[in-house]
Amino acid sequence: MKITPNPAAFKNHQTQMQKPDKEKEDTVKKSDSNANKQVDQYIPSQQEKSVAYEKPTTKADIPTIERLKAESEKAHENLMNLVRQLLQKQGISMEDAVSGKKEVVVDEQVRLEAQAAIGEGGDLSAEKVSDRIVEFANAISGGDKSKFDLLKNAIEEGFNEAKKALGGKLPEISQKTYDLVMDKLNQWKEEV
Repeated sequence: MKITPNPAAFKNHQTQMQKPDKEKEDTVKKSDSNANKQVDQYIPSQQEKSVAYEKPTTKADIPTIERLKAESEKAHENLMNLVRQLLQKQGISMEDAVSGKKEVVVDEQVRLEAQAAIGEGGDLSAEKVSDRIVEFANAISGGDKSKFDLLKNAIEEGFNEAKKALGGKLPEISQKTYDLVMDKLNQWKEEV
């Protein structure tokens, strides 16, 4: 392989090398003045909002959900223990009581305990149960109010299922709980 230099490029390079001192100084001054001029500048762009679906940033509040679940299970277990003890005293099985084969007589002590559980401040009071339901809805949605309709519909469906299971009508305490839940849900939706 033979390499032949480009005579024009070689000559141009030699000419620049042989410039007189005055011309070199002018060239240096020109490049100094160009160095002070701002030629390019980086300006970061503003982030544009995506029109594509974005994964929600809200996450369920798992510790709150676990706490509410434990509170609910404890209240349910306390009520079940109260009923079991009442039935055991009378020699009645849970199946017999549920089927209606045997009549259950509620003594005064059990009546007072049940009344305290559903009364003001009790674990099964309309106020406390409605608080737990709304707090659960808030926790499961991660506080995302855009899920309000979904949450409200699910809660309404749950109360409707309870209504069906109880013969088409909710007991007074359950109806009061439902009303409180709906009020508290609407308050949560309106909070800023």
